[in-house]
Amino acid sequence: MITEADLLSIGVLKRTHYKDLPDFVFVKRDGLFVPFRSEAISDLRGEEAYVLKGDMEINEDEMAWVDFEGWTLQENDTTIGKIVRVDDSTMNILAELEDGRMVPLHEDFIVEIDEDAHVLRVQLPFAL
Repeated sequence: MITEADLLSIGVLKRTHYKDLPDFVFVKRDGLFVPFRSEAISDLRGEEAYVLKGDMEINEDEMAWVDFEGWTLQENDTTIGKIVRVDDSTMNILAELEDGRMVPLHEDFIVEIDEDAHVLRVQLPFAL
């Protein structure tokens, strides 16, 4: 039987693009993880999906955008705010700050990532 320890959450299904997924994704139903063929996931939108850990290549050194949740966002040594949520469901990655402001995140905006202090320093193309 497959347990949660065998799986990796890939988030909530929002689109039906499955080209980068393994053959099967799993959805929790009645306490069990049920496999679905990746090409048949269109009916599963809104549900959290999982894949077998061995089916995905994971580079432990790479950070995902959601890893910045809880971090402080700074520009020019001025604190903009604390990131409470990262929306990476579209190509336009957005960081939601504690005060509700949404700030676009893009690799071109990042000046420094201070992993020890949990600070993301950016240079934005506009003033907040």
